[in-house]
Amino acid sequence: MATGLAAALSGCTLANAITPPIESQLYPTITEARGSDATIEIPSWVPDDASLIRIKENSETGAKIMQFGDPAPEPIGGPCDASIIDNAPPMQDTWWPQNLPVNEATCQDGWHIVFMYGSQYFAWTP
Repeated sequence: MATGLAAALSGCTLANAITPPIESQLYPTITEARGSDATIEIPSWVPDDASLIRIKENSETGAKIMQFGDPAPEPIGGPCDASIIDNAPPMQDTWWPQNLPVNEATCQDGWHIVFMYGSQYFAWTP
């Protein structure tokens, strides 16, 4: 029985229970987000004046959520393909809004992007 229990608790299941494959980062500016110490890649479409960039990634699935501020916001992305417009974010966090208007999202390079609160972008890979 001990052998069966050990086998059941070994491998990815146990590793993920102890250390989930989730990584989070907070970068004060885009310079730090694109610097050599950055551990999660920031998309190239994030503006050069973006600040307080929060990103969370599931390294197993590649799913990500991101938030950043922009003092001079410009539209990002274009219309999403109708087949993916309602894809919900793959994860949550305390900084992630509970009511995100996913049907208002634009799309850019595989990301869904929503602009809210006058200066904040919320983005995710479905």
